[in-house]
Amino acid sequence: MKDMNKRNSFFHCLMLLVIVCSGCSTVSQPTDPSQSWTPSKWAEKKLAKDEVWRSLRAKGDVFTGGDRLDIAALLDIAFTNNPSTRQAWESARAAHARIKQAESRWYPQVSVSAQTAFNKKVTNNSVGDANQADYTALGQAQLLLLDLGGRAARVSSAKQALLEANFSFNQAIQDVFLDTTKAYYGLYSAEASVVAAEANLADSTASLDAARQRAKAGLVSRLDVLQAESTYEDSLYSLEEARGLSKTARATLTQALGVPPDTEFEIDEPSGDILVDVTEEDVTVLIDRALKERPSVIAAKASLESKKEDLAAANSDLWPTLSTGGSIGAGEHKFFGSEKNPSVFNSKWDHSYNAFLTVEWDVFDGFYLYSKRNEAKALLGLEREKLRQVELAASAEVWTKYFDLKTAEKKYSFSKAFLETSKTSYELAYDSYTSGLKSMLDVLQAQSQLSEARSRMISSRESLFVSRAELAHAIGALTVTGNDKEGRDDK
Repeated sequence: MKDMNKRNSFFHCLMLLVIVCSGCSTVSQPTDPSQSWTPSKWAEKKLAKDEVWRSLRAKGDVFTGGDRLDIAALLDIAFTNNPSTRQAWESARAAHARIKQAESRWYPQVSVSAQTAFNKKVTNNSVGDANQADYTALGQAQLLLLDLGGRAARVSSAKQALLEANFSFNQAIQDVFLDTTKAYYGLYSAEASVVAAEANLADSTASLDAARQRAKAGLVSRLDVLQAESTYEDSLYSLEEARGLSKTARATLTQALGVPPDTEFEIDEPSGDILVDVTEEDVTVLIDRALKERPSVIAAKASLESKKEDLAAANSDLWPTLSTGGSIGAGEHKFFGSEKNPSVFNSKWDHSYNAFLTVEWDVFDGFYLYSKRNEAKALLGLEREKLRQVELAASAEVWTKYFDLKTAEKKYSFSKAFLETSKTSYELAYDSYTSGLKSMLDVLQAQSQLSEARSRMISSRESLFVSRAELAHAIGALTVTGNDKEGRDDK
């Protein structure tokens, strides 16, 4: 009796210890809807180890060279470090594993088990207590012979899902290419805007100095000086704004590269031809190419095929399946007496063998399988409409990006001419003012026009680069190479 009490006390202490330990690691919910939740020490300890951010910090080592990085070098870094491509890659690996899961139904399903049991029967007869110990082992194998195409349909569905994941991976690469390209040109334009703002500040300073000299000589009123000072202060404001936008553009590029925003590096100036010879007659060719080659469109097509196979699998579930299998087992059974009659003892072995052929058919399940088939049919229709939406969006995007490119080309040409005339106009206005032939308003107007011309030149150049990259992305390519018939024939 004392031994039993000791065992019970030990059991109670053990249970109490388990409860206390589990309570220490419990995550509580917020108790007040108007106050923020305070994490426990256990939660803080679990979340304090941020190995992901440490690895991101280590990726700053990719910028070890002293050379300025061009777009090609930045793309190499982005493809290696951007999480989007690795996420898509891991999704493709998971889809491949699901193929193996579906193919497993073509193989026998083998299982083994072992069990030990002890039974005690307490009696008050002369024989005494009866005790029995059983040791058993069992092995079983089962193979699906026939399910009217459901197994094959599930394998085919998984393969189509892998195709979808693979093309989504390709689309992720193109997305990273576009994001990095746009961020690169954005940073380049932002840095160019800083240079332009500094040039505007230099012009404002020159105009202000000229106004002060002429006012000091009594040739103009103080109004000229105030007007020049106003423009000078506005130039200072614009310069600081340009510097801030440059920092923001750098953060956008580092995010596309997959590195922390405080990583130090410098970019090189874009090189290569700016204009692309794509005629209006090529638009239809580009749309057709996008519908055939754009990864997101092909992924949607693969998803539709996967849903077709899911419907075939759901149809097969409505019909019977045929399986075969067998099992083998062995066991030892020991019978022995109690302290009153220890002489009673016996041991026995047994073996069992079993083979079976099974036909299984869910004749009625509350219309579950029937409703599941209807769900698969509806999902197939949904996926078909999604494909229509993707193809319409892709064709519209190609059309839009093409005319964005043509517009950008014309705006770039006009902005170059505008910049040249604005420079000449400002120089003439400044020289005329210092000679007493023009007023300060003429100088400031010409200076404002020159500032606007510089801004338009930078903006139009960026728009041309970006629109070219966006058109390539819309058709499912990395670059646009003029008359796209050559690219089509290569395919």
